[in-house]
Amino acid sequence: MRDSPALPFVTAADFDGLVSYEEAINALEGALRTGTATEHTPLRSRTDLPHGHLLYMPSQVDGVVGVKMASVSPTNHERGLPRIQGLVILSDSLTLRPAVIFDAAGFTVLRTAALSGLAVRHLAPADASTLVVFGAGPQARGHIEAIRAVRPLRRVIVVGRSPERARELMAWAAESGLEAEVGTPAAVGEADIVACCTSASAPLFDSASLRDDATVVAIGSHSPEAREVDTALVDRAFVTVETRASSFAEAGDIILACRDGVPADRAVDAELADVVKEPRTTVSGLHLFKGVGEAWCDVTIAALAADKLGLSVSR
Repeated sequence: MRDSPALPFVTAADFDGLVSYEEAINALEGALRTGTATEHTPLRSRTDLPHGHLLYMPSQVDGVVGVKMASVSPTNHERGLPRIQGLVILSDSLTLRPAVIFDAAGFTVLRTAALSGLAVRHLAPADASTLVVFGAGPQARGHIEAIRAVRPLRRVIVVGRSPERARELMAWAAESGLEAEVGTPAAVGEADIVACCTSASAPLFDSASLRDDATVVAIGSHSPEAREVDTALVDRAFVTVETRASSFAEAGDIILACRDGVPADRAVDAELADVVKEPRTTVSGLHLFKGVGEAWCDVTIAALAADKLGLSVSR
C-alpha cells in the first residue's frame, strides 16, 4: 500500500491569535457579497446521543469545500472540557481531495462572534457604545471583542448565572479598557446592543424594556425548542437571520414565536446577505439578529487561516 503524506493538522494553539476579529468579520462579509457563501450550505445533520449530540456540517465557499464535524456535550464544563468540540476538514472544490484539518475549538468562538459583529456592523447605530452581554463564557468574551471591532464600545454590563464567572469576565473587560460591571436582566433598558451568548432554553429578559433603537444578537442555540428572546421581540423588531431555511428549521427563537402566533412572513424580515449587499433593505429602529452557526462561516474562517499559514487548499 502506498503511503500518503499526512494532512496538516492545525491545533487550537496554532490558530490562537492568527486571525483577528476585524479580519474574520471582513472575510464573512466578503463571502456573503460573492453570493456563494450560503448557496452550497445545506442544513446540518444531527445525531442525538446519551450525553449530547453530533453535528455534520458541509459547505462550499468559492473554491474551498469544507465539512465541520462537531460534538456538543452539555455537561463537559463539569470535566473542564469545552461544551463544543470538533474538526473542520478543508478540501479543494475541484478534486474534493482533503488538504488540511483544523481543531474546530480554535475558531468556533471566533466565527460565531464575528458573524454577530458583522450583523452589528450593518444593523446597530454607528455610535452604539453600551453592550449588555448575557453569559460569561468564551462566547460572551468573544462577542465583546467582535462588537468592539465594529462599534465604539465604552461600557459593558455582564449578566451571568454564575456570579463568579460574571465577575471574572467583568474584570477582563475592565482590564481591556472598558467600563465594566455585573448587572441584572433589567440592564437591557440601558443597552445600545444586547448579546445573548447562553445555553438558555427560555427568554433571558423582557423585551418591553429595550430601547426602540437597540440591536439584539442571539446565537446561543440551534435547537427548535430553545430560545433566548421572547415572542414580543420577534414580533416588534426588524428580524435578520443567517438564512430563512436554517432559521425555520433550527432557530427556536423564530420557530416558537411562530407557534405563539407571529405569522411566518413577519417573523423574518431579511437574511444577513440581503443586509450586507443591499443596506437599504433594513429600516431604523429595534433590530434582532438570530444566528444558528452555519457551516459556510467555518469554511470561510478556516480558508482564511489556511491562507495565512501558507497552506494551499484551492487551485
